[in-house]
Amino acid sequence: MKLNNRLAQVASFIEEDASVIDVGCDHAFLDIYLAQNKKMKKIIASDNKEGPLAKAKENVRKAHLEKEITLLLSSGIEKLDPTIDTLVISGMGGLNMVGICKYESKKMKQFSTLVLSPNNEVEFVRREFVKMGFHIDQEALVLDKDIIYPVLRFKRGRKFYRKKEYLLGPLLMKEMSPLFKEWNAKELKQKELLLTILPKSYMKRRREIKKEIKIRKEIGK
Repeated sequence: MKLNNRLAQVASFIEEDASVIDVGCDHAFLDIYLAQNKKMKKIIASDNKEGPLAKAKENVRKAHLEKEITLLLSSGIEKLDPTIDTLVISGMGGLNMVGICKYESKKMKQFSTLVLSPNNEVEFVRREFVKMGFHIDQEALVLDKDIIYPVLRFKRGRKFYRKKEYLLGPLLMKEMSPLFKEWNAKELKQKELLLTILPKSYMKRRREIKKEIKIRKEIGK
């Protein structure tokens, strides 16, 4: 199984001997890759739509991995196996990602590791999962089909982060890779454009955007 750049980065953040649930597994490409290339204790591929799950089942069957991968129709982690220690969610909006986990907040306590790749709202994702008792262990940016995506690994345990670190990523800031600079420049342009069209009556939101623009300009120097 060959993965796209984004899923390849997600896979690299998943540790050996983990028991994994992949929420929103789509066609189970990640799960098949893990079963073929890494030593996993357990792999559960979960999706809330019957169509993608049927395709996932077909792909798993073709790969002869029915014993290694369990398929589950579920909208989140409400049917969670108590032995699972690693949560993987990729290709989902940040608000949905956080909502799924907050809805089953008690079950979040069993996870030692989270590997997340939100489509948007990455600052919100960092902030909310830190509130749930995790810290940022690994971060990467990956270019896939001309879009730059964040991939984050959280571990159980608390750390303090500043506004700048939630916005830009504490580890990404230190690395300052060319892709990070490109991503920051694109985000800066979007926020500057948003500020020009946002009504002046939205005073609180305009203040927030101005603060973000200032942070992004300073880090971009």
